[in-house]
Amino acid sequence: MKNMLKKLGTLTLTLMVMFSMVTSVFAATQGTITLHTGKHNVNGVEFKVYKMMNATVTEDGQSAAYTIANEFNDFFTTNVNQNATDKQVYEYIKTNVKNEAFQNKVKVYVTTKALTPAETLTGKDGIKEYTTTQTLEAGYYVIIPSNEGFTPMFTTVAKAKQDVYLKGKDPGVVKTVDGNNWTSAQVGDTIHFKVESMVPNMTGYTDYHFQLKDTMSAGLTVSNDTLNPVVKIGDQVLAKDTDYTVTVKGQDITIVIKDFINYKPQANEAIVFEYDAVLNKTAFIEDKETNTANVEYGNDPNHLNKGTDTVIVRTHKLTITKTDGNTQEKLAGAEFNLFKGNNTTGTPIKFVKTGEGKYKVATASDKTTTETLVSPKGADGVKGIIIIDGLDAETYTLVETKAPDGYNKLDNPTTITIEATSNNNGTDVTVTGDTVTVENNKGSLLPETGGMGTVLFTVVGVGGILAVLYSFMKSNKKNKLNENK
Repeated sequence: MKNMLKKLGTLTLTLMVMFSMVTSVFAATQGTITLHTGKHNVNGVEFKVYKMMNATVTEDGQSAAYTIANEFNDFFTTNVNQNATDKQVYEYIKTNVKNEAFQNKVKVYVTTKALTPAETLTGKDGIKEYTTTQTLEAGYYVIIPSNEGFTPMFTTVAKAKQDVYLKGKDPGVVKTVDGNNWTSAQVGDTIHFKVESMVPNMTGYTDYHFQLKDTMSAGLTVSNDTLNPVVKIGDQVLAKDTDYTVTVKGQDITIVIKDFINYKPQANEAIVFEYDAVLNKTAFIEDKETNTANVEYGNDPNHLNKGTDTVIVRTHKLTITKTDGNTQEKLAGAEFNLFKGNNTTGTPIKFVKTGEGKYKVATASDKTTTETLVSPKGADGVKGIIIIDGLDAETYTLVETKAPDGYNKLDNPTTITIEATSNNNGTDVTVTGDTVTVENNKGSLLPETGGMGTVLFTVVGVGGILAVLYSFMKSNKKNKLNENK
């Protein structure tokens, strides 16, 4: 009996110690939720916070035991089974939390049941973090955005401060060229591309991939030497080869960010890719270069999600018509230089002649070039007309270096301003200032000296003097005869 009592006492003491240990390990934690919205525009968006399950959490915040919250009893009864246990509900959430169908069911439930949220956070311009003002009991919470562009977020409050990152349906991608949705450029110009996305919400993942793929159109030349890549996440500039790799193969560019899962805490921060290409001599043939960037992301490298955006680069044509200032007859043989900008400093633009009176802007790879534009002799419709391909929407200065035979060379340069506008991001463009008429006037003959008029005047003058002398001599002789009588 004594032994039995002793054993019972020992067992009781052991249970008491175990109970005291459990109560010291599991505690009723309270805390706040901080929502990080990063680059997302959340102005006016409401984020309603609801508790789906209660929780008791270990002191280190690494483990929790869950029970169904009263307000969500009906939800789990309907979607799991009539007598759903805490463990069954736990497994149900774990299996379905990333599925859109489950997320939509939660949104419908809180709306139809008119549940009162534990707190509502409201987005404002320029603010990237929102913290609940109420101290929340430990538990499993859902945060439901009022904007359909964002997905619900699920988190356990297991410590004093719980960070949550807003999740868009995709990271999004915005591509610009020279700072705009479309641009004009001159053949040979360096074109600057910028692609912006953001770090996706990687909650629940242990591996993730993020890369940029861009296939340049034929009118854009890309190489490792001219690419000049820059990659940033938030304010951090990543190091080429250390933090990301770049592959250029033909017209294809691939930039892969290494160990991307390490950027999980920076969810919703901006990812920026910048790189260059050179507009080449084939650009003017197509009139426009359409260029699409693809941002690819996901946890399965063989089945990545994709976001795309497209920009357009255009070149323009200039037609110069050389005419007589009076008759408007088209004139051949005039020679010009063309300068980019509104002055004549520097070197004239170099061209490649492609036909009678036809030129295109030369590139560094062209071997036979000229700075001289010549108005052609050709037949009607060609005579006196110069056509230049591959120019920018820009101001140019045209200088006549030789006038047509018999005409005066122009003293002053001609300013040309090509303008291009579009209402649909460069798909259709209205161009003005791309035609110019340059007039020359014939030079009149200067007065002559030593011509026949002077000779005749001299002959007539001499004859007159002789006639006067003859008349004088005859009169004098007659007077002498009269005296002799």
